[in-house]
Amino acid sequence: QITRARAQLTHTHMSYSRLTGLGAIALAAIYCLRRRLIERNARARAARAFAALGGGPARLSSWVDKRVEYATAEADPRRAFFDAHGFFVARSFCAASECQALIARMAGLVEQWDPEVDNAAVFRTDAKQEKAQGSSDYFLDSADRIHFFTEVGAAAADGVGLRPSYRSRKAEALNKVGHALHLRDAVFRGYSNSAKLRELVGALGWVSPVVPQSMYIFKQAGIGGEVTSHQDSTFLFTTPRQTCLGLWLALEDATLTNGCLWVRPGSHHEPVRRAFVRQPQPPAAGGAAGGAGAGGGGG
Repeated sequence: QITRARAQLTHTHMSYSRLTGLGAIALAAIYCLRRRLIERNARARAARAFAALGGGPARLSSWVDKRVEYATAEADPRRAFFDAHGFFVARSFCAASECQALIARMAGLVEQWDPEVDNAAVFRTDAKQEKAQGSSDYFLDSADRIHFFTEVGAAAADGVGLRPSYRSRKAEALNKVGHALHLRDAVFRGYSNSAKLRELVGALGWVSPVVPQSMYIFKQAGIGGEVTSHQDSTFLFTTPRQTCLGLWLALEDATLTNGCLWVRPGSHHEPVRRAFVRQPQPPAAGGAAGGAGAGGGGG
């Protein structure tokens, strides 16, 4: 988490200063100043790039329903920006008290979690993701439950529970918790079904939205896994057209130097490159398999 990452950085500087004196204090001060300058320059570049995107062409088509066209100047600016670029930033969407309530509730859920009994699965975000998640019943069965997923470096060597160094600090071992917080927990259900969330989704063009998935992501300091470039519709593939909308709420300040969300403007017009599909269970031995194919052929 962001606050923990900063605390660890500060603690390292303080320890180093005690060992080596004023020279180390000066070095730490220079490092912090340089870090702030890098972050400020990065924010300025991002702000310029964001402003340069503009509002899009005079007429736009709805991303969620290509049959709907509208004049950009007459539309809700949130919708026009979203349909033109594939994302929208709603600043100060939640009050600090709302964020703290969600953080506190998750802390309570983690406190109740027993890694030795509810044996969490490792959640991977690298090249081994498909194999790891595709073969895990714990992951696949989390659609209507609250399951806990650890970072690769926090799981015990034998696959049961956590490494000894994380047993007394469970929250620091977690990659995420999901995927039915919106169904199974009153606090997260309240946020997921809130009037302001429904209003935002409706303003972006969704008519009868449903929530298929929710998760709480920790972004751990030190052992947090890299999240590679991906399309959410790979894992939430819909037919007859793609309608997946991701809503990402930063519970703590997210910046270019501590793990914020990245998007590539315009990429929502590209096709979905991969689809994560759960295969049906094979028929029982001796049972009859049915099916149909167009024109009499097998499907």
